[in-house]
Amino acid sequence: MGPDERIGIDNPERCIIDAFRLRHGEGADVAVEALRAWLRRRGSRPAALMVMAKDFPQASAPLRKTLEVLL
Repeated sequence: MGPDERIGIDNPERCIIDAFRLRHGEGADVAVEALRAWLRRRGSRPAALMVMAKDFPQASAPLRKTLEVLL
């Protein structure tokens, strides 16, 4: 990410979706580590995350595959 780029932070779930959506520029390892950290949190709900991700097709398929591996 360059100095002129900004990313708004809405909530943890949306941040994970954005990390997967932007993984080609920021790195897939950033997205996977964000997901791992979120899964360790109490109250994380992978099903709810996937419902949110359905609006972002470029993120939902890799996110689903990564969740399948981690869970």
